[in-house]
Amino acid sequence: MELGCFLAGVAISAQSAVGVDEIQKYVHPIKDYLSCIFFASIGLHIFPKFLFYEVFIVVVLTMMVVAFKFLSGVILLHFLLPQELRSSKYVMSAGLAQVSEFAFVLGSRARRLGLISREIYLLILSLTTLSLLLAPLLWRIAVWHLKRRQSSNAVDSKSLSEMPLMIDQIEEDGV
Repeated sequence: MELGCFLAGVAISAQSAVGVDEIQKYVHPIKDYLSCIFFASIGLHIFPKFLFYEVFIVVVLTMMVVAFKFLSGVILLHFLLPQELRSSKYVMSAGLAQVSEFAFVLGSRARRLGLISREIYLLILSLTTLSLLLAPLLWRIAVWHLKRRQSSNAVDSKSLSEMPLMIDQIEEDGV
């Protein structure tokens, strides 16, 4: 079912831009409604008792997964991006660091087929939910880091561009 919906979306987006805009105008309210239902249903599947007893393992695993995804994204983007875009590798990696909502779909399918136990399924739900909650924080930190680097680079480039003027001034003063 999920794959069919995904393929329908791909087929619609492959149409002309005029047709896509018209379809999106009608589908957008439905998408917002279904998104609310999707995240509310996730909240119904989280068991606070499980989180209370397994808080340490959930937090440690979430931090490990998010850190691994973030750092691997930074490393890969450092080599894949052109030089002028490399400064934004932290922001891009922050956007990719959380566990995707698709993990809910895969986890429920695996649980329904008996491939994973209930505890592993609850761990997947908890890990994914916590990583989604951490995503805005990681994003803000990455954007702050990018702005700080850009402002320091602007100061460095400004001071470098003024260097010949300072050298000329020193020579004129006879120092």
